[in-house]
Amino acid sequence: MIINPKDIIGDVKESCDVCIVGSGSSGGVMAMEMAGAGYSVVVLEEGGHFKGSSLNQREPEMMGELYQQRAARTTKDLSVAIMQGKCVGGGTVVNVADCVRIHDEVLRRWEVEFGIEDMTPEIMNPYFEKVENILKVKKIKDSELNGSNVIVKKGIEKLGYSGSPFDTNREGCIGCGYCLLGCTYDKKQAVSLNYIPMAVENGAKVYVYTRAERVEEKGGKANRVHGILLDPKTKTPRGNIEVTAKVIMIATNTINTDQLLLKSGLCNSSGFVGKNLILQPQTMVAGMFKEELRSYRGIPQAYVCDEFEEVDEVRGLTGFRVEGIFGMPGISSSLMGGFGMETKELLTKYNNLAAAMVLVPEEPSGEVKLNKYKRPVVHYKMREDTKKRMMEGMKQGAKIMFAAGAEKVRLFYEVPAMLDDESQLNVIEERGIEPCGQAIMAFHIQGTCRMGPDPKKSVVNNYMESHDVKNLFVVDASVCPSTSSSHNMVAVMAMAHRTADYVLTNREKYFG
Repeated sequence: MIINPKDIIGDVKESCDVCIVGSGSSGGVMAMEMAGAGYSVVVLEEGGHFKGSSLNQREPEMMGELYQQRAARTTKDLSVAIMQGKCVGGGTVVNVADCVRIHDEVLRRWEVEFGIEDMTPEIMNPYFEKVENILKVKKIKDSELNGSNVIVKKGIEKLGYSGSPFDTNREGCIGCGYCLLGCTYDKKQAVSLNYIPMAVENGAKVYVYTRAERVEEKGGKANRVHGILLDPKTKTPRGNIEVTAKVIMIATNTINTDQLLLKSGLCNSSGFVGKNLILQPQTMVAGMFKEELRSYRGIPQAYVCDEFEEVDEVRGLTGFRVEGIFGMPGISSSLMGGFGMETKELLTKYNNLAAAMVLVPEEPSGEVKLNKYKRPVVHYKMREDTKKRMMEGMKQGAKIMFAAGAEKVRLFYEVPAMLDDESQLNVIEERGIEPCGQAIMAFHIQGTCRMGPDPKKSVVNNYMESHDVKNLFVVDASVCPSTSSSHNMVAVMAMAHRTADYVLTNREKYFG
């Protein structure tokens, strides 16, 4: 049952076996698994429930409804835009449906360096397969590449680099190009279309527009969640909700999970809640071509150059990726830099543009703290090695564009740079990577409630249960001790399935 506060008068009290805060990739998995096992489940979701025609492809409206802080969340110094979903299905609704597993080498690094022994490739592979089957994951066909991704593929092949189409969780995609605003046609297999309906079919209650404010414990066990019912239009309080549960699972993702735990005063004997933030920053380059590409049509992100991505058991995931990408007019114009007539003239050539995104895995580089209003503030300073890899990625992205026949290449600086040929690539080194100097975004935020066996060095144990508070689990990307994968939807969901199996195997311990 999907429950909307507009249909509720007064306060609400619920009692259940499992309360799940958040309904995105990991929350959806937990809801489906727990409800499917016969347990009563209550899910609290701060955002709304959107599907079909309610996803109306209008940028200002949908960005405001589907993203945290109306898509205006940033680091404290405003240097990185942080894009996180806020709706039933969370990031699976607003991502570009790229499906990437955790590399075996990363899992082995976690085992050796962080002591996470029960997440070997052999253990995790069945969970990856389960997620991929439910999400209907398949390889994007060359015939499905849009204008921008065809250009990126052409440039990669011309330079002799390695590359391939993405694996995706689309089924019957019609190529409208509005993936970042959710799929109006329900072709993207978001959690809201599979896991959540399965949970609801088995009796789960999903409260939308409901913000969890505090988790309570008694006798060393989590037992209650306090929240606020919000008006769907004004987002102002309509009432309170109190959920008493035997098991509480936090799945609100990095930043929001830190906020909830810090406000609750729980799980932080190690002092690690909010620490070890991983943003995995991204920037872009664009090529201007003589021919019309109409890159806003079709799958926005479909082809990747992995020539420069590196992974081993010591460093984990490093290097960088160059990925074909394109966006809607609003977000594109806001990222390109510049203003006035220059921007107007550039946008008159919108049909002739292709773009590539440079994605840079990183080691922990930031921290989430609360301000005096108990709201999260993201402190972040990009590491020097991350800057170097980002600059090299920008160079390679530009080379790919020129190799594919670009007449000019645009770098997304605040004061724009338009390159005529590769001889001008030195501008990247000259300008460097400075705070607020160029468009930098983060979509795959991880790391602030890291897991591990040592309570002094981690927030949750190897099965994502709090070291400090029993029956309290953190099941989202915040538990990753290092970058899990370039796109972490499948990674997080597989990890959640593993934790669900652990809870159900030990059901006597948790449910009596």
